[in-house]
Amino acid sequence: MNIGIIGAGKLGNALAVAMNKLEFSISGIYSRSEESCQSLCRKLNLEMDNCLDAVIINSEVIFLCVPDNDIENMASHIASSFKSESVSGKVFFHLSGALSSEVLQPLVDMGAYTGSFHPIQTFADRENSWQKLFGCFFGFEGCDKARKCASKIADKLNAKMIFIRKEQKTLYHAAACMISNYTVTLFYIMHEMLLKSGMDEEAAINAFMPLLKNTVDNIEKLGYINALTGPISRGDHKVVGQHLKAISCEIPEFEAIYRLLGRETIDLAVKKGNLKDDDVLSLKGILGET
Repeated sequence: MNIGIIGAGKLGNALAVAMNKLEFSISGIYSRSEESCQSLCRKLNLEMDNCLDAVIINSEVIFLCVPDNDIENMASHIASSFKSESVSGKVFFHLSGALSSEVLQPLVDMGAYTGSFHPIQTFADRENSWQKLFGCFFGFEGCDKARKCASKIADKLNAKMIFIRKEQKTLYHAAACMISNYTVTLFYIMHEMLLKSGMDEEAAINAFMPLLKNTVDNIEKLGYINALTGPISRGDHKVVGQHLKAISCEIPEFEAIYRLLGRETIDLAVKKGNLKDDDVLSLKGILGET
């Protein structure tokens, strides 16, 4: 299978390296940045020009590893720049979690097969992120021909595919952002609260890292309901009240976030079966009902 890569950023790097290690043939690489393209070529031990023509003409499967805002424009550019025979019968994937395959419609009109093939992973490290593609899950949406092609690649990666309806892509991606991006935001909030409490910078970063890792481990082993611990899970409304008093005094910009997450945690604690009716009423009274 000849694979072309459009976009040599972090995800493009990870995908190209993983495909190369699986002994797929990388038939072309194109990037807006000449240096990014050549850096990736050096990593793959390949010599090739930064050439969109080579990607389209020489490849059977083409990955658009470009930012979401550029996917539709790239599809339109390809459709207007190449003859139908260079596109027809080929498989084009974009890797966006938020967008459906409909953004590739100009290529469909030329006879291409299209799909969205979204790795449910985070790619912060340009050098080693390719490893995260192995054994991960991919969210797929697209035509049957693209699905079969994606399944072959996923099998090689020892990965699994989740099939998403195009109408639900945005909600699916919002969920991914909540668990990944906003976990980072919560870490930032924790860090600011600890600094405000008098802890030094190093301790504020490192001391709670085992707690975060063990929480994730508990979710995996026990399920998210049984992994819940803490004062709300125990019905300790006095502790929650003390939290709110300290936050409102020391760092009030985070009070609304604490209240919102606390209210949602009450519902989770109820599902766990820990709370009595009086506990629920007390906690809701302190956190405020919406």
